[in-house]
Amino acid sequence: MSIHSFFKTSITILFLCLFSFKASSQVYSNKTSSTFSFTLGMTSSNLLKDTMKYKSGILFSGGFMYTIVLSDKINVGLELLYTGKSFKNESPIIKYRYYYIDVPVYLQYKLGDNIRFNLGAQYSQFTNSSIVFLDGGSSTGTKTKAYNNIKPADVGVLFGTEIDLSENIALAARYTLSASTFYDSNEVNFGVFQLSFNYAVYLSHKQFLNRHKEGSDNK
Repeated sequence: MSIHSFFKTSITILFLCLFSFKASSQVYSNKTSSTFSFTLGMTSSNLLKDTMKYKSGILFSGGFMYTIVLSDKINVGLELLYTGKSFKNESPIIKYRYYYIDVPVYLQYKLGDNIRFNLGAQYSQFTNSSIVFLDGGSSTGTKTKAYNNIKPADVGVLFGTEIDLSENIALAARYTLSASTFYDSNEVNFGVFQLSFNYAVYLSHKQFLNRHKEGSDNK
C-alpha cells in the first residue's frame, strides 16, 4: 500500500470514528466538547528543491474545521480545505497558480484557555492550475490559461498555533511542508504558510465516550 493510499484510508477511518458516536449517549456538560467552524485566509507558498528559483505568491484558502475535545489539554482536529498555492517569475512576469483539496488531521495542545498548538499531517489532492502572463493583445493586458500540475498528490506535515480573539473567532497561523522533503532530494516539494480566521458556527456540549456528568450544570 502506498503512503497516499494509507493516508486516505486513515482519514476515512477517522471520519467514521468522529461522526459515529452512539445516538443514545446524551450526557452534557458546561464545557464545550466539539466545535464546527468555517475558516478563511491567505497562503504564501514556496516551491522547494525546484530547478527554477520561483518567488513566493499570495493566494487564499478556505473550508471547514471540526475539533473534538479529548481531554483538558488535548483536542483532535479535522479539516477540509480548498487551497491555492502560487509562485511567480519576475522576468518574464508569469504567475503560476495551483489549487488543491487539503485534508489536515492534527492534535491540538491547549496552552491555557485561549491558545492552542497544532501538530499533524495533511493529504492534498490536485484539482486544477493556471498561469497568468502579460499579453499586449488582451483588453486587460494579461492572459490566463490552464497549466499542467507539478504534484498530483502530496502528503505533508504541519505545525501551527491558534489564538482566540473572541468566543467565536480565532486567528490561526500554520506552516505545512511536503513530507517528501525529508526523504526524496529529487522531488518537488511545497512549503506553505497559511494565516486565517476561524469562525465557530456551532459549539456542542454533548459529552462523547460516556463521560460523567458534571454537577448541577448538566441538562
